[in-house]
Amino acid sequence: MTMALIVVYDKGAVSPLDIVSKISVPLIVVLADTAHARRMRPLFEESCLAVYDLADAGLVAALARHQPTGIQTYSEPMLRATSALAAALGLPFHDADVVMALTRKDAQRQRLRAAGVDATVSMTLTDICEWDSIVARIKLPVVIKPASGVASRNTLLVHDADTGRALLGPIIDQEGTVVVEEYLSGAAVPAPWGDYVSVETVVCDSDIRHLAVTGKLRLAAPFRETGQFWPCRLDASTHADVLHLASEAIKALNVATGILHTEIKLTAAGPRIIEVNGRVGGLIPELASHAAGIDLVDVGAQLACGADIRLPAVVPDRVYLQFHTPAPIEAGTVTSVCRRADVSDIPGVVGYTELVRRGDMVGGYGTHELNVVSAEAADHDALEPIVDMIMDRVVYGFDFNGRRVARSARDLVGVGAFSAKCAVGNLG
Repeated sequence: MTMALIVVYDKGAVSPLDIVSKISVPLIVVLADTAHARRMRPLFEESCLAVYDLADAGLVAALARHQPTGIQTYSEPMLRATSALAAALGLPFHDADVVMALTRKDAQRQRLRAAGVDATVSMTLTDICEWDSIVARIKLPVVIKPASGVASRNTLLVHDADTGRALLGPIIDQEGTVVVEEYLSGAAVPAPWGDYVSVETVVCDSDIRHLAVTGKLRLAAPFRETGQFWPCRLDASTHADVLHLASEAIKALNVATGILHTEIKLTAAGPRIIEVNGRVGGLIPELASHAAGIDLVDVGAQLACGADIRLPAVVPDRVYLQFHTPAPIEAGTVTSVCRRADVSDIPGVVGYTELVRRGDMVGGYGTHELNVVSAEAADHDALEPIVDMIMDRVVYGFDFNGRRVARSARDLVGVGAFSAKCAVGNLG
């Protein structure tokens, strides 16, 4: 029987072009009911066995006729829908209980505390009237974040009760349920490096196989990511502690199969869990391809189809960086963009991906990359001046309600955001 893979698609960690070009298994695509997914239909129809809509009547029966071998998604908002389809079709995937633990930040914190893996204090909030009592129990500063959210959307560090109360109203209106958790103070790390990492993991039949620990650049306030790199800068002892913590968290959440992205804060008292994500990390496939020649998009497809994945050890001979220019917090329209030529002569720059166009609306609390600049260097020390040059060369224009301004990547990262005194918190 010919293998066929169902991919439930919406905007996520992997582009539609990478899905159709890198996956070696014949594809059946199920599109989310979003404007973005609908725009991608022509691309998928050109190269896939079939394309359906998630809202189609009789979807399960239509999919079953293809006798699919596996099912996968590279989009966190589609984890629940993919789990439901997998159950209806008898295909392996995260079950509903695991998906709940992976997508609900409150449920995940409860599981990790119950298993003794991470004791971070957190509480849920659905009404602004609960704010004062929660703050009295957790103590300021605290991090507020949606119970279900991606890319640090509406995730803020709150130092005083009045500010938190003012911020929470609109966030509760938008998100419904908010998690309030203790602030994890990061260990002292020299600029431009961040005080958190992520662990990239493949789980096959409950066998946990860590691919790499991803180093991070310093966050821009409040929680906007600015870059990541392989290999990380951890000493051997901390590296081992990070991998052990990630393994214990994955076990506590009962994950049996899949690619995971676990974010971990580095504190003076040791590593702490930020969150475990039930899909490949954003832009990690490109980093894996560049640094180690590993195609994580196809690895995800093969894993879903039951293949026993054996990945080579990742031992880069250089440092590979992705610099992400963060969108501004203030809402506005892009009026001019950075081009590849603006950064191509910077020593070490090897790639450039433009992610916004003129006329695009940007802004808000969350990680929204304007571009990705890929670079490499002999070691971490040699990477620092490359980061500085990128921040000065990347410039975008914006219209903020009639006020037209130019902002460099350094401006968008924020004054002081790459200094040791910058306050960053629990990434959401």
